[in-house]
Formats: sequence, structure tokens, C-alpha cells
Amino acid sequence: MIERQHLMIIQAVDETGTLTAAAEKLCLTQSALSHSIKKLEYFLKTDIWIKDGRVLYLTQAGKHILSLANRILPQLNHAELMISHIAKGQKGVLRIGMECHPCYQWLLKIVAPYLNMWHDVDIDVIQKFQFGGVGALLNYDIDLLVTPDPPVQEKLNFLPVFDYEQVLVVHNTHEFAQYDYVRPQDMINQTLITYPVDIQRLDIYTQFLLPEHCTPKNHKTIETTDIMMQMVCAGRGVAALPKWLAYEYAQKIPIKTLRLGNSGIHKHIYLGIRETDKNIDYLMSFIDMAKNI
Repeated sequence: MIERQHLMIIQAVDETGTLTAAAEKLCLTQSALSHSIKKLEYFLKTDIWIKDGRVLYLTQAGKHILSLANRILPQLNHAELMISHIAKGQKGVLRIGMECHPCYQWLLKIVAPYLNMWHDVDIDVIQKFQFGGVGALLNYDIDLLVTPDPPVQEKLNFLPVFDYEQVLVVHNTHEFAQYDYVRPQDMINQTLITYPVDIQRLDIYTQFLLPEHCTPKNHKTIETTDIMMQMVCAGRGVAALPKWLAYEYAQKIPIKTLRLGNSGIHKHIYLGIRETDKNIDYLMSFIDMAKNI
């Protein structure tokens, strides 16, 4: 029968390529690894890997077990972590993944009252992850995903928490400052400042510029909103932000917001969770608080 150790060995071999490296990774001897897999091969009546010198290559059966390992091991690790917290009288850690750069400041408004309510739950916010947000949620790397672009995924549930309008932010002395809205062609001589996100995930491109075959003269990316706004105030470009966030900055610095097109770009922020987690009390409590913030 396939056991957890088999899954760990197959995963380690795939990651390292050799039996020696896999054994070091798992803190086991090479003979123990070989013996364990030989027993599995005898049980399954097929080879799991083939050798080419010191390098190991997974067979079709081995690749199938690897796929199983990549799905099952994160869930087992997550379950053990949660159970260990329960054993200590704790709820655990709510791990939040962010696919919305400006939403970090919105999130901060929820964290303090949430922590005051749930004394036995910690929060970890992952703003820069190399994995895709949906993949991270499915693989149990995070427990909740903040995103403006929820996909259709049967194992996940995306709940809308608030809506907003995407706007263009300019300095009060900018040539656009007297406009109520801008057209795509107005942007061809402008320097556009955005967060460092792929163009295909930037609404100002996908819903405004690209459909009209327009692009700005320059496109700069900046990680932090504060620096982005300083660049706008220094006349170094115009920026795309959610209106609620731009409004907060407009109370402190001389900027103006403009609609993108005559009718504007309207969006929603969603919180994504695994379908199997919808009965977790502290997770649903966070979502309820997010809806009412």
C-alpha cells in the first residue's frame, strides 16, 4: 500500500534528482529509501523510477504518485499543524494571501479588531508570493485569498466583500486636472505608474487601454503606494488606484481622481476560501468583519 513515506520519497527524488540528495533531504539512509521503494514496487508490480548513472527518473507510475504527493502532503502537513494548535488550546494561524496590492491598507483596518476578538488566532499576511494565489489556496499554503479577479474553481468559494471604482490619479496641476474622465487615447503621451503586476492583470490595461489599442508613452512600476503618490506629486506620471485609496491620499496631498472612461471601471474584492473550510468559525468571522469594515 502507498504510505506517506513513499509520497515524501518520491517528492524528494523529483526535487533533488538523486537518491543521495533525497536521502539527505529526508534525513534517511540511501538504503532505507531504496528498500522502501522496492517494497512499494513489489506491491504495485511496476517500477517507480529508473536510474541513469546517479540520476533517477520517475516512470509513468512514479509521476502519478508524485502528483498524488503534491496534492496530499500539503493537506496532511496542514492538518497536523492545526491539530497541534488545538492540542495547545490555540486555534492556529490564519494565513492570508494578497493578489491586490492596494488592499493591504484596507486589510490593516480589519486585523486589529479581529485579533482583539480572536485571542487564540494569529494572522500571517503573504503579500509577495511566487506561487499563484489559487494554487496556494488549493495546496494549503494559505487559508484565505484576497483577489479582485476570482476564477471559476469548484473546490474554492469566492465571496464578494466590497466594491470599488478604479480611477486615474493626477496632480492638481496636471493637464487632466480639469477633466471629469479620461479617454484611452488621452494616455498615449503619459507616463503611467502602476504596481508591479503583469499587464494582463491590470484593469487599466485590460478594461481601458488595450480594447482601444492604446498604450501609454511610458509604464513605470512601483511597489509602495506612498512612493507612487510622491511620484505623481512630483509630476513624474499618473497612477491607477482604487478610488477609496486615492480618496485617503487626497486628504493629505494635492491630487485629483478621474474616471477611466465616461462610465468608469467598477470592480469587486473577493475573499477566496476552500469549500471544505466554510464551517471554520474564525475564518468565517474574518470574512464577516471584512464585509462590514
